[in-house]
Amino acid sequence: MDIPDRKSIPYPVPLPAEKTDFLLILAIVAGSFAVLAFSLKLQVFFIWKDFLASTQLLRLSTYFFIPSSLAITAGLTLRTILWFRYKPVSPKGNKRWPSLSVIMPALNEEESVLDSIDSIFASNYPLDRLEVIAVDDGSTDSTLLKMMEAKKRYKDRLQVLHFAKNKGKRNALYTGVKIAAGEIVATVDTDSRIDPEALRSIVMPLIKDNRCGAVAGRVEVWNRKETLLTRMLSVRYSLSFNFGRAYQSVYGTVFCCPGALTAYRKDIVTTFLDDWKNQKFWNSPCTYGEDRALTTLILKSGHTTKFQANAVVYTRVPPGLKKMTRMYIRWNRSCFRETLLFARFMFSRYRERNRVLPMIDFFFLNIVYPFHLISFGIITYSFLVQPILFLRHLSFIILGSFFLSLYYLRAQKNISFLYGIPYGILTALCLWWIFPFAVFSVRSQSWMTR
Repeated sequence: MDIPDRKSIPYPVPLPAEKTDFLLILAIVAGSFAVLAFSLKLQVFFIWKDFLASTQLLRLSTYFFIPSSLAITAGLTLRTILWFRYKPVSPKGNKRWPSLSVIMPALNEEESVLDSIDSIFASNYPLDRLEVIAVDDGSTDSTLLKMMEAKKRYKDRLQVLHFAKNKGKRNALYTGVKIAAGEIVATVDTDSRIDPEALRSIVMPLIKDNRCGAVAGRVEVWNRKETLLTRMLSVRYSLSFNFGRAYQSVYGTVFCCPGALTAYRKDIVTTFLDDWKNQKFWNSPCTYGEDRALTTLILKSGHTTKFQANAVVYTRVPPGLKKMTRMYIRWNRSCFRETLLFARFMFSRYRERNRVLPMIDFFFLNIVYPFHLISFGIITYSFLVQPILFLRHLSFIILGSFFLSLYYLRAQKNISFLYGIPYGILTALCLWWIFPFAVFSVRSQSWMTR
């Protein structure tokens, strides 16, 4: 197999061009007013007012529903302002590149592991400053054979470790970090492939700012054209990274630096590496959410976490609903766990500055969950008693989904942003149960998608 070049990347993901960026910002602002105008036209607010006043229970729900709606609107406004301020650090002009160790854990990834390793060595990072450590975590397929094939190709530049039995991704990463020689360690999943510029880009915030402890890469969907769901997830991933992590990066608190591509300052990570490996929550060992757990520990140590939109990695996402919901359950379990752990120190002086905005955003992020549950209950009840009212609510969900998809349009500049509309409907009506289920089953340590 030939080593991949830039042409092997499935589709372009350019950074926004300055000359069109202003117009797209105007489109987002205009879109917010359009949603408001259509809401007034459909009399959604007035219908909601009359409906919520129809029973005692609904009247009680307004004491939470209305303030939380205003808070979510205010939160989106604040995030948008921060997002407009975000700019990635360019790697151009940098001359001194730190030594970098890329750690790649794998379990039964025979179809993708070789391409993933090839993409690392096809990057433009100086080879004399780069080492790659591939860890076979007890695979039962030909993953190890594929790694050894890569070993013949790259020789001493690639180390291959093998576990006779599966020990879990956290143990694989722990072993890789322990033997890594680089000043910076980066993780790359073996079902993913990186852009040639990704490694140079992702180390830049660590070079420029000693306070920075970790940098999240930008995750894009490799198999976005496979099914309707993967097309929708492509929009979801883009919003999560190009919007969510971008605005968080402005105040130095990206809450989750993904395992698919993240760079860490090794001397920071090694100070709590054993605690991370042996993490327990409510007396249960933590077997998943290792990326978010590591991010929490870096933040707790007083360092910042950043996002680089120009460090792109392409990953495969589940093409069907069953695997997608299992993935979301696992994510929400680790999110709930790490949210509680972050809350324990977010009011302390864990770092010298930029502590207020993380607290504010923490509130905005977490009010969404009870709001979603109450909203779904109200919409379900309205469907039972006034079906025509449900259709108006559905129209409002469509308008809101279209508006949020404009954020994707700014980043990607293609018509695929329209897939955000069915994803918004799917989220509002079909995925509401995932977070409460994840909370009640948080002690379960099943990976579910392996």
